[in-house]
Amino acid sequence: MVVNSGYIELNRDIHSVREEFGDWQTNMSLALSVCRLLESRNINPQVIIEPTCGVGNFIMAALQVFDSVEDIYGIDIHKPYLDELRNRLLHNEIADGVGIHLYNEDIFEFDFREIKHLLAGRTVLVLGNPPWVTNSQLGGMRSGNVPHKHNFRKLKGMDAITGKSNFDVAEYICREMMDLMLGENASLALLLKNSVVKNIIYSQKDSPTPVADIYQYNIDAAKEFGVSVAASLLSLSAGTDCSRHCSVYDFYSGEKITEYGWLNDCFVSNIAEYQKCSDVDGVSSMIWWSGLKHDCAKVMELTRENGIYRNGFGEMVDIEDDMLYPLLKSSDIKGYGISSVRKYVIVTQHSMSSSTDYIEQGYPKAFRYLSGHSDYMDGRSSRIYRGKPRFSIFGIGDYSFMPYKVVVSGLYKCPNFAVVGKIENKPVMVDDTCYLLGFDSLEYAEITRRVLNSEIVRTFLDSLIFLDAKRVINKDLLMRIDLLKALDKIPLSEFEGYDLDKYRDFLKSHIVPRQTTLF
Repeated sequence: MVVNSGYIELNRDIHSVREEFGDWQTNMSLALSVCRLLESRNINPQVIIEPTCGVGNFIMAALQVFDSVEDIYGIDIHKPYLDELRNRLLHNEIADGVGIHLYNEDIFEFDFREIKHLLAGRTVLVLGNPPWVTNSQLGGMRSGNVPHKHNFRKLKGMDAITGKSNFDVAEYICREMMDLMLGENASLALLLKNSVVKNIIYSQKDSPTPVADIYQYNIDAAKEFGVSVAASLLSLSAGTDCSRHCSVYDFYSGEKITEYGWLNDCFVSNIAEYQKCSDVDGVSSMIWWSGLKHDCAKVMELTRENGIYRNGFGEMVDIEDDMLYPLLKSSDIKGYGISSVRKYVIVTQHSMSSSTDYIEQGYPKAFRYLSGHSDYMDGRSSRIYRGKPRFSIFGIGDYSFMPYKVVVSGLYKCPNFAVVGKIENKPVMVDDTCYLLGFDSLEYAEITRRVLNSEIVRTFLDSLIFLDAKRVINKDLLMRIDLLKALDKIPLSEFEGYDLDKYRDFLKSHIVPRQTTLF
């Protein structure tokens, strides 16, 4: 065994390392199972590269399973881990004759050009379990172990500000390893959160990487790592074509679950099901809107009992009635019609650009109340409130005040669309976990509800929804439901008593651009 190593001293205990680096060591049993799965697919590497090797269970497993290994390259920032791995290798004959190259370096600073030239003409396997932690989480912990700040997904505007630019560190590492593989006879097998795998597949449309044979093997992360997150083994190979599909299997049984990816420029969660209802895929005739966002529920959301309002602190609240509106949250959206609410919300603006100066003069009770909780209101951490009027909110506009709405929660696996009209003679607000369409006509709202709850639309949504997503339903997905096309696929008997010709004319008067982003 040949051992090469570099050194960066890190005086950290195991618990702080686990927290800061998203460090969940892969157990030996799982590492062996992963390697045996790869071997069964005729992957027999001469070179193993593990970008965050930890104590080296994957390296030890690879040495046990693959008899073709000539060189192993392991990188890790935590020196005690490499010391432990080095000791394991020195006392195990399976490493005899294998070149072991260990680098105690920050993976975000490591120059892979050091080893790139050594890969030519050899079969390579990138193997491992990179950290399951986001760049914002690392920043919040004041970690120095963060990739250079840049928007590598090329997001724009509010997407870059409000969270979509936050990415899993494992995704960053995976993409770096895919670049390393280019032009080589190489395969990759990494344990990742499913959200990261989807991002990788999604990027194959606009920023494709020449990879083939993309497989996702779902694992039980609670059993393997004691964490509640959807995770899997991503396996792919360098190629000449740019695959846009991913086949999903159960890691333990080998049973195929589904196949997802790009089909006809549409990103879908189940290709087979999507093909049955693809006619519905298009552009919504109406704009779906996200609900009201304030990031201060204990102050802004009130309950009422016996005519007395109370906030989330249990305090009695006395403010002008004109400032209060009925509020629906995700758990309130049940059935097909909603006639009551549990909560009320303070609405400080009628549009996101409007001034809030009027409150002090016109609504002194509300002003005293909000000012009395200024520590909470002024201390909201989201960047969206910077430079905005005091007590401002988001997700508010003319659509919020329309008398009838079709509403749906973004959180539940089985979407239910419901109609809500005015309650207590006021338009009903929904919170930012929900989405809405606004109507002046109850008839049009009811027809729309029936279209959206139809069998064909439900099948269509099922073919797009990723059940392990943090938010199952989102605006981009809803905007793909072509209401006119769906209406034509539903039996007329579902709409007895309604004037569908007028409804079609109503829909045709609305035009919005096509959207395809899902997460």
